[in-house]
Amino acid sequence: MSRAVTAAVGAALGAVVVGFCGGMPRAAADNPVCTATWCSFLSPSGNIGCEMNYGRGSGIPDETYCQSDSPPQTVRMSTDGSFKTCTEESCLGNAGQGTPTLGYGLTAGVGPFSCRSEPSGVTCTVTSGRGFTLSSAGITPVG
Repeated sequence: MSRAVTAAVGAALGAVVVGFCGGMPRAAADNPVCTATWCSFLSPSGNIGCEMNYGRGSGIPDETYCQSDSPPQTVRMSTDGSFKTCTEESCLGNAGQGTPTLGYGLTAGVGPFSCRSEPSGVTCTVTSGRGFTLSSAGITPVG
């Protein structure tokens, strides 16, 4: 490819990327991987993983999903802060390759959902303050 064509393609791609990112609302998060509709992270220990979805469409529910490998447990929370749990290995999924870490003391959020990573576990809530804490001790309600 000639240098002129390479430069033109690079400039066009840069304009598309800047235009796309510049017009997208920023997610409320310390985690730079969050978008306006989706966020995924692992705790620093790697034992807890979470994903938040809001307004993605295509049949993807607005929810926060978290799991721990040890003990095996999962929790799904809806936009009103109600949640369902499962404590069997058959409920566990796998984190996506390259899932980033949300450091202790940091918070990630999408839409009404917010999750904070702490050494003791991950606490996820909705705007009302209702939600859960997932830790090695289990899943406990918050708010």
